[in-house]
Amino acid sequence: MALHRPGSDTSFLRGLGCTLSEGDLGDDPDRLASRIEGCLWAVHAAARVYGGSSWSEVEEVNVGGTRNTLEASARAGVRHVVHISSVAVYGQAAGPLDGTTPLDGTVGPDHLYGRSKRLAETAAAEFHESGRVEVTVVRPSVVYGERDRLFGPNLARLLRLPVVPVMGPGDNTVPVVYAGNVAAGVVGALDGRGSGDVFNLAVDHPLTQRGLLEGLARGLGRSPTLVSLPAVFVRMGGRLADGAGLIVPGMRRMSGGRAANLVLGENPYPSQRARDCLGWRPPVRHETALLRTGQWLLHQEAT
Repeated sequence: MALHRPGSDTSFLRGLGCTLSEGDLGDDPDRLASRIEGCLWAVHAAARVYGGSSWSEVEEVNVGGTRNTLEASARAGVRHVVHISSVAVYGQAAGPLDGTTPLDGTVGPDHLYGRSKRLAETAAAEFHESGRVEVTVVRPSVVYGERDRLFGPNLARLLRLPVVPVMGPGDNTVPVVYAGNVAAGVVGALDGRGSGDVFNLAVDHPLTQRGLLEGLARGLGRSPTLVSLPAVFVRMGGRLADGAGLIVPGMRRMSGGRAANLVLGENPYPSQRARDCLGWRPPVRHETALLRTGQWLLHQEAT
């Protein structure tokens, strides 16, 4: 069963054979519970991701919506909820960072997404500890794939330039994960393994910055020239952008400095605990996933 907002385009879900149920995260929990009655497992993934112009807008969906969903799940008799959080909850902290890492890294006041996801995880822990419903939390890194409306389209616009900048040498591993592999991790969590625990789903297969750019370019049928920018200039540009109050185009509340750190550093979010406990075996390699994603983006443009 798939819960969807009134007026949403549900053609893709219908194509998958989903039973559709109309509702909204802001609905009264009793109303939401009636929409999911009979379900034994639930996956909560709805959130504002680098969207929303104010804290109240983001909090309403990411925190209030999570509480409503968990309350409705408890009232409907759902046995186990998988809450999809984000590595954004770690804030600015030195790696490695996994599910055992205390959430004491700095999350700036303008990082509305990270703040809201921390509070949503607090709600998930409260429901689990109360015994009302079992909850497992998974934390993906940046997710891409077919039907992605944020990361993939923004990167595709960059790759349509004849010359594309690479931040530093480009051989660093980036915190990017394929949506289909995240889904495989969620299925493992739904089996009941790791109930009450927290797991990164942030390293499905190692992917370098250059590998990301070249792989998606192939899917788009492009072959731009990649030019390395010295890391010192990238960091300087990020600091200047922060000083000027600039953000990454297409990603509200993503500062230039934070973006520079993400694209220059190594992926700091190990995911071995998910492999060991959830039996996570990411089935799709990035070479295939990036090709699929680029071809899907091309199809969207054509239609």
